[in-house]
Amino acid sequence: MPTVHLSLPEALYQELKEIAAETGMSMTNVIRMLIKEGLERRRMEAPPRRSRREESSDEKAAEMLVQVMQQLEQLQRQLEEYQAYVEGELYRINQSLKGLKKRVSKLEDAVEERLIPVEAPELVEP
Repeated sequence: MPTVHLSLPEALYQELKEIAAETGMSMTNVIRMLIKEGLERRRMEAPPRRSRREESSDEKAAEMLVQVMQQLEQLQRQLEEYQAYVEGELYRINQSLKGLKKRVSKLEDAVEERLIPVEAPELVEP
């Protein structure tokens, strides 16, 4: 069993000596008992230690999350590019439609002029 040598302040040593006298235990056993109790209390308060497998699993999950985030950013860029393309095409189609409407309107006017006879004014002789 490993041995530990301690240097304690006098007040702490006296307190341990009193506990040993009260419990009827040796100083060594009192110190062991108090160290054990302190370690158990610490374990209860501290978050549970994770195994290497859990840490490795967390690292893999973090790497996958980074990859997913990169893919999402790439998809967002592609979507923005496609949106700009579609908006450009819609503008072009809209301009074409406006041009077609003007041409149809002119054709309608031309057809209307030919279908409705224009009467020549009567010349009145003086």
